[in-house]
Amino acid sequence: MPGAQGASWHKQRDAICECAASADVENTFCARYCSVRESLGPAAGNEHKRNLRRFLGERFRCHPVGTAVLILLLLVLVLALGAALAVPAAPQVPVTPATPPSLLGCPHGWVGYNGVCYYFSRDYSTWEQGQERCSELNASLAIAKDEEAMDLLSRLCGNVDFWLGLRRRGEHLHWGDGSSYSSRVPVLGSSQCVYLADRRFKSGNCSHERPYLCSKAQAPL
Repeated sequence: MPGAQGASWHKQRDAICECAASADVENTFCARYCSVRESLGPAAGNEHKRNLRRFLGERFRCHPVGTAVLILLLLVLVLALGAALAVPAAPQVPVTPATPPSLLGCPHGWVGYNGVCYYFSRDYSTWEQGQERCSELNASLAIAKDEEAMDLLSRLCGNVDFWLGLRRRGEHLHWGDGSSYSSRVPVLGSSQCVYLADRRFKSGNCSHERPYLCSKAQAPL
């Protein structure tokens, strides 16, 4: 029996190890298998043989093409990593902080609304004098084309009449900047110069003296 067992061993070894010697396959796995078989020898127990069969069933592969593909992929990854490391980092462009918008404001004693500063005088003057005094303050008699601004000024004026920068030239009313009066708010009367009274626009004699209302655009503080 031992002789028959030894002969069987040598036949199995020679049959499987032909894989390692094949001219078509270069398989280190087969060589490893042969080495394991040699170490076990014909006297190895059944436990060693079962372990060997399990090892062979799970791990035995003779696929040189798959191995070559794996090596090629590894080479591609190594080359890609080397190229990425070789590229110098892009220079950092300093970021200039955005310039904050200018803070707009009105001089002391003026009222600001919607980008415009308004000044309510306490002294009296004719329409022409009021225009001159507003000019000395780098302003003009008030121009209020926005109906919301008109409503605001009407409420701020209270019971006092104030000259506005609106005057009749021919048959039409014009603001101090030369633009035509186009508001739906009616101007009462047919006189030349317009003033604000009792929350209404009224026209009167330009030579009458009244407080005047100046306006100018808000400027950076």
